[in-house]
Amino acid sequence: MKLFSLLVLIGVYGCFSQYTDSPAYYDRRCGEDLGNLWLEVVAVVDNSKGMTNGGLISIAANIASVFSNNTRIGTNPNEPRTTRLGLVTYNAVANTVADLDQFQSLDDVYDGIFGGLAQVSSSDESYLAHGLAQAEIILEAGQTAVNRSHYERVVIVYASTYKGSGSLDPIPVADRLKTAGVTIITVAYDQDGDGALLHDLQKISTPPYNFANTDQAGNTIGEIQGALLQVNCFCPNGWTQYRASFTDVYSYRYGVCIQPTNLNAVWRAAQSACRFKWKNGYLATEFDANKHDFILEAIRNETGFIQPFSYHIGLNYVKGVWVWDQPVGWPQPQLQTYYAWNPGYPITSSTLTGVLNQQRSSDVATGWQNISPLSTGANYICETASCDTENYCSSVKSD
Repeated sequence: MKLFSLLVLIGVYGCFSQYTDSPAYYDRRCGEDLGNLWLEVVAVVDNSKGMTNGGLISIAANIASVFSNNTRIGTNPNEPRTTRLGLVTYNAVANTVADLDQFQSLDDVYDGIFGGLAQVSSSDESYLAHGLAQAEIILEAGQTAVNRSHYERVVIVYASTYKGSGSLDPIPVADRLKTAGVTIITVAYDQDGDGALLHDLQKISTPPYNFANTDQAGNTIGEIQGALLQVNCFCPNGWTQYRASFTDVYSYRYGVCIQPTNLNAVWRAAQSACRFKWKNGYLATEFDANKHDFILEAIRNETGFIQPFSYHIGLNYVKGVWVWDQPVGWPQPQLQTYYAWNPGYPITSSTLTGVLNQQRSSDVATGWQNISPLSTGANYICETASCDTENYCSSVKSD
């Protein structure tokens, strides 16, 4: 199973971001700088006899390679964009090789991973439930030890077999972790090559992060790195991440967050409200039909919005052209290619310079209408950049 290729980031937000004088006319992508990963990760490795010594060394090399691209390991009081990495081995029992504080550099990772996975155990048994439970303990302890509660948490499982039922069933432990917000990446070290292990591990992985060492491209390093970059791309509390499909929560995530607000305001007041809701917030853009439809679906699923829907977006008329709202001082992209005007709009007027989406009584869809930015009240949609490797968020609590 292949993770989609991540596109090159156009930075638009945050104290670590840059913005050019020629704004791109597409939605921001998630950051993809592996050197700036800021995550809490525990690798959970099957070291039973079935894995073999050669298999363990291969896994050690894989883990070390995933974090070899200048990723900052450990904690640094002067740089919050760091990743802590723990290591658990499991067979009939689980063992903590390294908690989240042990590795403080990439050299520590190389020494600790290869040393911790140097030899298989004497046990033939392999119970993933034990390994997941041990990872859960490490992650919980890590959250209370330092102020990293706003960091995303990940478990990477390397398994050679899938066993367990009753109290040894790994699914309840995996479900508990996922319910708590932990992403589980699985790698099937499938020595039989029949695909059965990959199918079984799909029961515990977070979609679509179920990989195998037998993948045709053989690029589990790139797949895991891509998964980590997507996990490290998320929205503050109270914001919805724009993704390829509203109905598929596991579809590709963009580096953009939206927040529908069901309080009535004129366009100009809504613009100011968005700027104060979150740093560098602005009224939402609709560069294409997918974004327009996504926002409408978000409205339909938001409590307090009633039909016919009416909500301000960021399109506005400035100095003779239609442009999209952006944070103060940033260039505003001019309207291009995609248009969603309701019939009869835009109306030529020097005062109707704001734009809202209005649902017509005869249609379930919404369309753009230009209105007075100072006298026409409606709900509104705010937008901001996601928290990711190009945009560190010191908190995820919405203001």
